[in-house]
Amino acid sequence: MSDDLASKGREIRTRLWGQSAFESAEAYLEKFDPGFAKHLNEQLFGGVWGRPGLPTAARSMITVAVLMALGRGAELRLHMRGALNNGVTEAELKEIIVHVGHYSGVPTAVEGIRAFADATNPPP
Repeated sequence: MSDDLASKGREIRTRLWGQSAFESAEAYLEKFDPGFAKHLNEQLFGGVWGRPGLPTAARSMITVAVLMALGRGAELRLHMRGALNNGVTEAELKEIIVHVGHYSGVPTAVEGIRAFADATNPPP
């Protein structure tokens, strides 16, 4: 079962951020703590993101909304890029920013706009 979750986690993370970014993130997390890296890959991405109840694009949109509301700018940028790779459109991301901004406040909307700009206009 663990191998299935590990494989599913790798597949989802690669779909979100690409093979190179997955390998870089995995090496970074493993250097910090191999058990934590394994837990995130298997439980969060393989177990939660890999559940059949929602399409991964919907999970991306939920994650973007939560990270925006919590004011987690660095992770928000990462997950906005992943959402775009996962089939979420720029128009959908804009709607998430407008919607969440009304519930979590203008400063979170402004941070969402900054993250959107970074995700849609990455440096060369």
